[in-house]
Amino acid sequence: MLDPSTPPLVSVLLPAFNHADYVHAAVESVLVQTCRDIELVVIDDASTDETWAVLQSFSDPRLRVLRHDANLGSHATLNELLGLARGTFIAIINSDDVFHPGRLAACIEVLKATQADLVGTDITLIDETGRPMTGHWWITAFVELKQAWVDTQDWAATLMEGNVFMTTANFCFRRSWLDAVGEFANLRYVLDYEWLLRGLAMGKKLAWLDAPLLSYRLHAQNTIAEKPLAANLECAAMLRKTFPALLAADGIGRARLEHLASQWARIERYLGEIEAARRHEALVAREAELFRLVHDRDRWLAERDGWIAERDQQIIDRDGWIAERDCQIADRDGWIAERDGWIAERDARIAACAAETAAILNSRSFRLGRRLTAPARWLRRMIAGKSGSA
Repeated sequence: MLDPSTPPLVSVLLPAFNHADYVHAAVESVLVQTCRDIELVVIDDASTDETWAVLQSFSDPRLRVLRHDANLGSHATLNELLGLARGTFIAIINSDDVFHPGRLAACIEVLKATQADLVGTDITLIDETGRPMTGHWWITAFVELKQAWVDTQDWAATLMEGNVFMTTANFCFRRSWLDAVGEFANLRYVLDYEWLLRGLAMGKKLAWLDAPLLSYRLHAQNTIAEKPLAANLECAAMLRKTFPALLAADGIGRARLEHLASQWARIERYLGEIEAARRHEALVAREAELFRLVHDRDRWLAERDGWIAERDQQIIDRDGWIAERDCQIADRDGWIAERDGWIAERDARIAACAAETAAILNSRSFRLGRRLTAPARWLRRMIAGKSGSA
C-alpha cells in the first residue's frame, strides 16, 4: 500500500464486474504506465466469476482492491471510487479496456499545459482476444463524431452530435472537475455522456489528444449493446434535460429550449404510444391468426382421432378375422391329424393282412391244398370254357 500521507499524482479508478477474462490486462496496462506516481483503486462489484481471484493475483503496492458483498451497479461503484481517489489528477479505466503505456503521462501533460479540466484521446477498437478490429460500425461512428469536433472546434456542438469520448475509460481530469461536477448520475447507459454535458454546462473545459492511447474492447457483454432501444431512450431523456442549460445564452433562450424539450418529450411519448398501439394491433392480428390456426389444428386433430378410431376398429376386425382363421386352421389341422391317424391305422391293418396273406400263401398246408384242389379248378375252367363257347 502507498503512504496515505503522500497523495499520488494520479488516481486511476477501476470498477470491475464479471470480467475475469479481461481484468488482468486492464490492471496490468495501468501498472506499466510510464507515469509511475499513481495509485490504482479497484472495486469488484460482487462478481460471480473469477474476477476477484484474478485481482488477488497482483501484489503491486500501488494497487488497492476492495470488494462489494452485493452488486450495486456501475454508477454507485464509480461514485464510491471517486470518493476514494487521492490524486491531483484522476483517470478511469473499465475492467475490459486497456491503457496504452504512455496514456497517463500524455494526458497529464495536456492538462498541465492547458486550461482544460478533462481530456480524452483517440481510441482503437479491439476484440475479445485483444486483436485490433477494422471495418466495424463503431469505428465509423467514432470517426464521424471526431469529424464534428474537427469541423466545429465547439465542444457543445460536438457533444450534441454524440459522445465522442465514448466511455468513462476515456476520462482523465483534474480534481477540480470532480469538485465542481460531482458524482455520476444514476443512469444505466449514458452516465458518462451526462457527466460530460453537465461539466460543460458549468463552464468546465474539455481537450482532445489526437493519439490512440486507449483500446476499447468490443464483446458480447458490453453494456451499451445490452438493450439498444432502452439505451437510446435513456440518452434522449438525458439530452432533453441537459441541453437547455448547455445551449442557452440567456433566460429567454433557456425558456425556449425548455419548451422545445417539453415538446420533444411529448413527441417521444406519442411515438411510444403509437408504437405500443402498432404492437397491440399486430398482437391482435397475430391472435386472430393464432385462433384460426388453433381451430384448424383442433379440426385436424378431430379428423386424425376419427382416422385413428377407424383404423383401430379395422385392426379389431382384422384381429377377429385372424382369430377365426386360426380356429379354422386349428380345426383343419385337427381333422388332418385325425385322418393321418386313420390312414396310419389302415396302413397297419393292410400291412398285417398282407403279412397274414403272405404267411398263408407260403404255408405248407396252403400249397398242399392247392395241389389237392387243382383238378377241381381245372374242371371249373373247362366247364366255364365250354359255357362261353356255346
